[in-house]
Amino acid sequence: MYKPFFIIAVMVLILASAGCAELPPGDESGWSGIFSPSKPQETPESSDPGPEYVTPATPYPTATRSLAGPTLSGPPVVTPTPDPYVTIYNRTTQFNLTHTTEAFAFDLTAPPLIIDFRVEPKMITRKMHTTTDYGKKKDVIVTQTYPSETSWFTVTVRDRESGKIVAENGFGKRFSVDTRKRVFVGGLGDYLIELSGNDVKAHVLMRAGGV
Repeated sequence: MYKPFFIIAVMVLILASAGCAELPPGDESGWSGIFSPSKPQETPESSDPGPEYVTPATPYPTATRSLAGPTLSGPPVVTPTPDPYVTIYNRTTQFNLTHTTEAFAFDLTAPPLIIDFRVEPKMITRKMHTTTDYGKKKDVIVTQTYPSETSWFTVTVRDRESGKIVAENGFGKRFSVDTRKRVFVGGLGDYLIELSGNDVKAHVLMRAGGV
């Protein structure tokens, strides 16, 4: 009568021992395929991002550490300002005893009238004997060059009908010996322009606001 009880007791001990034992890891035992949950398979990263999202492009240029050489640049280009006036006369004339006066008529309908002139007078060179005052006095020769007293030039603008002088300027005589001068007329009118001189070469430029 004790045999069945013995058998039952042995089975209880076996089951109790089995419940307390640790199971080996699933990857080191044949049981892993049965009891351990299967791991999801990792999908490898794709090397192709897909043409529907991005398109091929050129890489952004990166700065280099090399020192750049100096940048050479030429002078700035200066655009010449156009002359707002119309040139009506531009000539160089030699005035002397046989050719002392020229006259021109001009109806100024678009002021102003601007007459610029430059004079090259006859130059006189003289040598003077003098005595120095430094150290021992001795005779020296001093050379002087100056415009001739016979050189003069005048630009006169007259009212053509009455002969009244509207504007005038010149070189020599009652004018200064500055070789560059200007005559300016700012009003409408029918004018007579006279160029007179002696022993000079005169470069004359006349301009008006319109013709």
